Amino acid sequence: MSEENTIRINRFEPTLIDGAPDAQTSLMLSSISRGFHELELDDDDLKTLAQINANENTTFTAAYDEAAVQPSLHADAPVATYASLPGTLNIGGGNLMPVHQITAVTVSPTHRRRGLLRQIITEDLRLARDAGVAFAALTASEATIYGRFGFGRVTQRARFTLKVSGGLPLRGTSEGTVVAIKPQELSKYAPAIFAAAHARTLGSVSATQFDVGQAAGLWENHDSPKPAKNLRAALHLDAQGRPDGFMSYKFSGWQVVPPTMEIGQMCAVTGAGRRDLMAYLASHDLVEKITGRGPIDDILPSALHNPRDYKVTAQGDHLWLRILDIKTALTARTYNGEGSIRLRVIDDLGLTSGDWELSVQDSVARVHPAMAGSEPDVTIDIRDLASLYLGGFRATHLAQAGVLIVHQAAALATLDALFATNTVPYCQADF
Repeated sequence: MSEENTIRINRFEPTLIDGAPDAQTSLMLSSISRGFHELELDDDDLKTLAQINANENTTFTAAYDEAAVQPSLHADAPVATYASLPGTLNIGGGNLMPVHQITAVTVSPTHRRRGLLRQIITEDLRLARDAGVAFAALTASEATIYGRFGFGRVTQRARFTLKVSGGLPLRGTSEGTVVAIKPQELSKYAPAIFAAAHARTLGSVSATQFDVGQAAGLWENHDSPKPAKNLRAALHLDAQGRPDGFMSYKFSGWQVVPPTMEIGQMCAVTGAGRRDLMAYLASHDLVEKITGRGPIDDILPSALHNPRDYKVTAQGDHLWLRILDIKTALTARTYNGEGSIRLRVIDDLGLTSGDWELSVQDSVARVHPAMAGSEPDVTIDIRDLASLYLGGFRATHLAQAGVLIVHQAAALATLDALFATNTVPYCQADF
């Protein structure tokens, strides 16, 4: 039997028997944890993660090497892991589209460079496309992996520190109230707040049960799916007393200098909620610094009397998007202005390659294959079309980077105008 023929690919749903995962599910979860260099999972961890994945309708894909024998771990455990789950993506204009979310991608170092990921992801993307899903998305642990499969950067995220000695002087006035609550209470409030923020945030992906549980302190993270220790929480109420924001946070400990509060999960439907929650956190006695994550166009610096108190400590890509159905994707999007453009799309996986014409008139987009023999205005890789799609990267930027080829000089202005957005896309969710 050749080496290539020893690999068996299996797609399956997480299975629990009397509340405990079966052997296949347990080995899958343990292999994912191992692939991300996380702590070894105990029986309670496995039960928790299996139940979460079952509730989220996750589909696992595992690759097994049938030639592996003891004492190799892979005599039983998969040599590659992959998972997908359904969600929604906010593409703007109040439009939430189904999205195929990809996560838990690992390949054992014993089986690298054999094309396992390419085989698994290509088949998975074809199945998603054939099921009528126009988008796939992921958050990448490494930036060099997924471009070759047609994923492009669409949102970015920043890590920040905020100096808060003596409180947080804000230029504006409070528009609501903040109440301290037990983190467990967020199990009631977080789902609706996540959903409301998702509905109004371009580039957002719907929150999962794991996100809600992490906010409520039911588990720390995938590395340690046990109840969080020393977690605190706060809820923001708008001027009418309706919950519209929350945060979970913890004190870093006295060994950290200066004394610091760390934001875990934070979600606010409005800028007022974000301002008020940050002001509440800054009001804790003895605390001199706050750390957290947020959008690259965070409102906080503009809200502060001293914007230099806010420092970006890291910034990078977060959400990566893959278009699986060009006609559906381009038709569903809203556009600024009017115009027509012919796109030649290059797709190494062959899922979307071809020449397309996009025409926008009276706010209605029409998309159809370009007439045979017509010359394109631009040539673009499917990964870069994804970057352009949500407005996070302009056509002019992509052309200057050398990844968008312009055949008609006027095409850049048309693309820039059509795909412009009023807000910067942002995705809070991790998956």
